[in-house]
Amino acid sequence: MTPLTLTFLGTAVLAIGFFRPLRRRQRPTPALLWARCGGALVTTAVVLPILAGLAHGTARLPESVTDRFGKGASSGALSRFGGGGGGGLTKGLSSIVFETDAAATVFLGLLWVGVVLALGCLAARRTTLPRLLALSRLRLKWNAVTSTLTGIAVVLCCSTLVIALLAGAAALTGRDQAAKAAGLLLLLGPNLIGVLLTTGLGTSWEAGVHRLQAEGGGMLGMLGGGAQGGTAGTDKSLDIGGWSGAGAPLWLIAMALMLIILTIAGYVASARTPARTPREDSEALLDRHAEIALRMGIAVGVSALLLPLLTQGSVRIGISIMGNEMGGMTAGLDGTTGLSALTGFVLAALASYAGSRLHSRRAWRKGSAPQRPGGTSRRPAASRPTTRVPSDSAS
Repeated sequence: MTPLTLTFLGTAVLAIGFFRPLRRRQRPTPALLWARCGGALVTTAVVLPILAGLAHGTARLPESVTDRFGKGASSGALSRFGGGGGGGLTKGLSSIVFETDAAATVFLGLLWVGVVLALGCLAARRTTLPRLLALSRLRLKWNAVTSTLTGIAVVLCCSTLVIALLAGAAALTGRDQAAKAAGLLLLLGPNLIGVLLTTGLGTSWEAGVHRLQAEGGGMLGMLGGGAQGGTAGTDKSLDIGGWSGAGAPLWLIAMALMLIILTIAGYVASARTPARTPREDSEALLDRHAEIALRMGIAVGVSALLLPLLTQGSVRIGISIMGNEMGGMTAGLDGTTGLSALTGFVLAALASYAGSRLHSRRAWRKGSAPQRPGGTSRRPAASRPTTRVPSDSAS
């Protein structure tokens, strides 16, 4: 499982360190921007192997985990070694050794830096970029949508950190549940947000804990522990989308939340989208609101496919003797996307279209709208600025 809190913090540090200095300087040349990107990639390629080489050691396991090893079918076999249901053996397994794959770390780290910089060049606002990039069709069309969705993601991730800090403060009073909640949110808060939002788009999530029992045959067969089967009968699983602890199915609550968020996103994206000229308006296949809805739907549909890949995960802890597994447990969070990309596209398109229409109507009533609800401009074409660089401070 990817701890998305750490990913978010690293992304925030990289984005602030790369784009914030561009606010205080004249418009950079393309060569300077490429040099900065190359410097970020080279620094990553140098620092990550060093950190990966240092990331090894041992970690102690909680007693609640080690006490579960050897229970069930394997307890009879383990008792031959430690006595008392295998407690002598399992209590000795109080730590595990961990290490890092340096090659995979460097590759994924470079990929992450490249994606962050590329997305930042599209979504950055109040940042001075080379004119060729600032006036590119890709940035002009996608800046409003990407900056809006990026801002919403930042707000959601920061909200989990704030809640985690509040839970940590409550844990200082001696509340054990608050301490557990703080630790979970600090490490996996954005993961939980991803599960909640994708549940509203139709992704099927299942959380489960499965206790492993001994394999039959071999040494365990001689010890008399292999006749009881391969999996324990105390497995637990939960369909997250169908959980109704709040009085309604979680998927329904998540869908309503997604509709609210996407409507707000459409409203903000409409406010950030430059007004069209009469010529652009006459040549466009779709009106302004439909274009915003289409881009928002594409962005949300792609995110609905990628988020489950980053959020799901599993862990397996077991005991093996001479190639035979004597016991253990697995825990995992699995997501099945199904038609979530299509659902996300439809919901995002409809909600953002409504939000864009709402912004246009409110602006028109206040007399400050850049264009009429039907798509025609209220101001004469001559009064518009000729250079349209969205959110570019040097324009």
